[in-house]
Amino acid sequence: MASDDFGRDLASVQALLRKHEGLERDLAALEDKVKALCAEADRLQQSHPLSATQIQVKREELITNWEQIRTLAAERHARLNDSYRLQRFLADFRDLTSWVTEMKALINADELANDVAGAEALLDRHQEHKGEIDAHEDSFKSADESGQALLAAGHYASDEVREKLTVLSEERAALLELWELRRQQYEQCMDLQLFYRDTEQVDNWMSKQEAFLLNEDLGDSLDSVEALLKKHEDFEKSLSAQEEKITALDEFATKLIQNNHYAMEDVATRRDALLSRRNALHERAMRRRAQLADSFHLQQFFRDSDELKSWVNEKMKTATDEAYKDPSNLQGKVQKHQAFEAELSANQSRIDALEKAGQKLIDVNHYAKDEVAARMNEVISLWKKLLEATELKGKRRCSIGL
Repeated sequence: MASDDFGRDLASVQALLRKHEGLERDLAALEDKVKALCAEADRLQQSHPLSATQIQVKREELITNWEQIRTLAAERHARLNDSYRLQRFLADFRDLTSWVTEMKALINADELANDVAGAEALLDRHQEHKGEIDAHEDSFKSADESGQALLAAGHYASDEVREKLTVLSEERAALLELWELRRQQYEQCMDLQLFYRDTEQVDNWMSKQEAFLLNEDLGDSLDSVEALLKKHEDFEKSLSAQEEKITALDEFATKLIQNNHYAMEDVATRRDALLSRRNALHERAMRRRAQLADSFHLQQFFRDSDELKSWVNEKMKTATDEAYKDPSNLQGKVQKHQAFEAELSANQSRIDALEKAGQKLIDVNHYAKDEVAARMNEVISLWKKLLEATELKGKRRCSIGL
């Protein structure tokens, strides 16, 4: 009963408690004997009056020793209970702090992912960690309540308990803070991998479009140019459809940068490169459309000039026909010639339109302006020759008629 050993850990305290409970059972067994002795003392005092004083002294000594040992037993039991509660609290404290250390290491163990699937897996595992943390909330609450109860009871180790409670609260807060920090990092990682994936898709798409624009074929006929223009229109529709995705990527990247993403410099670099490439693609597309438009106008001019050239050459045969030398049916020939001259006059507008179209191509510095000028001059020269031949034929017919 006089031992000051109250245990140094939970196991030793439990062992001492079991030993003390055995002792208390022994005391309980002795209690009947003490009562019996007290009754015997009372009887002897009656039957031996001469020894009554001595018997009373012995009786009181017995009761005093019995009460003392019961008091000591109760005090030791109380101290052992206090020690047990303390050691149980300390054991819970050690278990929880050890678990927090392991959980911190586990949370910090995962490296950031390099693809979307990996980022999703990280977030899933991290959520599982949160589930385990939540599952330990009752343990933290129980430990805190145990510690607070020790403090409220004025436990002899209150200072140590108060210190442990502070450490436990700080460790729990640090664990939750770490989990939240890693959650933000994993979500940023997910956002980054989504951005990388979508950026790569757009990059691959733009590579194909750039390859399409490498085609320098501008067509060699009106039909072929029209076909190329149709393809280019489809290409521009594709550009327009993709523009929405590029705009969304731009907005997403800007949001990541504004939120201080850990890879915001790389995000900004990729975004700027993407937008620059998109702008260059649009510029090349516009140049290609302008070139095809120039080619279309050129082929229109070539078609019109070829048709006019063929028509002028055909009319030249009529203008150089020497059938007028035959004096028969002069009146009919004169009327026919007048109709021919009227036809030429009616087609003067075609010549004028061709000359206007050709000059316009030359004025805008068309890439085939030299060929345009040559064809235009050739047709005009043939036209002048046709007019001269027609005028000459008219004069000669008149002279024969005279």
